[in-house]
Amino acid sequence: MKSNTSNTPTEPNASSSAQEKPDSVVRDGAVQTNPQADGNSRRDFLKKLALGAGGLGLLGGAANPVIARKQPVMPAGNATITDENTAFHFAHLTDMHVRRLRKGHEGYAQCIASVNALDPAPELVLMGGDMAFDGLYNEKDDFIDMIDLFTSASNQLNMPWYGCIGNHDVLGLSARRKVPADDPDIGKGMIMEATGMPSPYYSFNHNGWHFVVLDTIHQVQAEHGPGYVGRIGEEQLEWLRFDLGAHAGMPTVCVMHIAAFCNTGQISGDPEARAMNHMVVDDNRALREILERHGVKAVLQGHSHQIEDYYYNGIWYITSQSVSAAWWGGNWRGFKPGYTVLAAGKDGSLNWWRQEFEWEHQLEPGDTLERERMAERADFEREQRRLYEIEIGRRQR
Repeated sequence: MKSNTSNTPTEPNASSSAQEKPDSVVRDGAVQTNPQADGNSRRDFLKKLALGAGGLGLLGGAANPVIARKQPVMPAGNATITDENTAFHFAHLTDMHVRRLRKGHEGYAQCIASVNALDPAPELVLMGGDMAFDGLYNEKDDFIDMIDLFTSASNQLNMPWYGCIGNHDVLGLSARRKVPADDPDIGKGMIMEATGMPSPYYSFNHNGWHFVVLDTIHQVQAEHGPGYVGRIGEEQLEWLRFDLGAHAGMPTVCVMHIAAFCNTGQISGDPEARAMNHMVVDDNRALREILERHGVKAVLQGHSHQIEDYYYNGIWYITSQSVSAAWWGGNWRGFKPGYTVLAAGKDGSLNWWRQEFEWEHQLEPGDTLERERMAERADFEREQRRLYEIEIGRRQR
């Protein structure tokens, strides 16, 4: 049974028929089928990792070429797809930004209820980073509270979930930090311990599929002290090469926070926007070449809070909308709070669609800019509807 108070990832219901056979976790390049735990968080996390139905024993027979198939967006509340080829479903939640302000923790609870209500039910949930909001600019005690809010709500999921580190999930890697630059907790340790992550990056298998969780928050020493850049880094790329090599023939999905591809400049129509900016990892080409070489099916991304589906050289780069939309301060560029649901095919194909959930944003008294942005968006949408009516009216004459 799951604990309602634990800060570690939830253990799935032991009665789940889809998760009876132990799986394996790959950490630091080594396969551990029954690793020794070195703490409660680690032990609970490894229990959670050991619940898929595939395992490394499936490596030998899954070498069929696989092609990602994009599923059309489905209306909120209609998340059922009937496909005899589907092996299982899973969900991608990103940019939750859980906190008490704007009642973000209550909004996230609504998201969790939405995931639990999906039919068919996902067998696992991949978190895409920015789980708490945030460790860069807040006092440590406040950050601890935000992490607790996130884990307590996430532990209400009816299926296992897997953490991924976002830039707001780290403590003090900013010139605006509210902790001393030599604080022993600076960095990723707090979020990793709370979510039971054995390493900032890791992989696992489920029901014949391989999943890789990447770390895009590369810690550096800046003039102001500890900082970060969006980067995979040589050490992690080296690990990724051989992790994918060890699972050759298995359909694979990667998840990362800062994107490999993000077209914010084109979306905004900004001719001065740089293609390589803070919205993408700076070593995305090196990453892409490894992923392409191993035929990875899809990369699930976050960070930009807006939907993008980008297909390049056999790989889908799928950016999910933000669970929090505009940090629980209204919709973000028209995107409502939501997440992505995916269907993994028995033949290695992949379908997906977006799922929204009901939430009325709770603005704070000082949220003047948010109110202005929401009003501007409402004006824009009204104008678009007006123009559309004029345009279809001419056709009907």
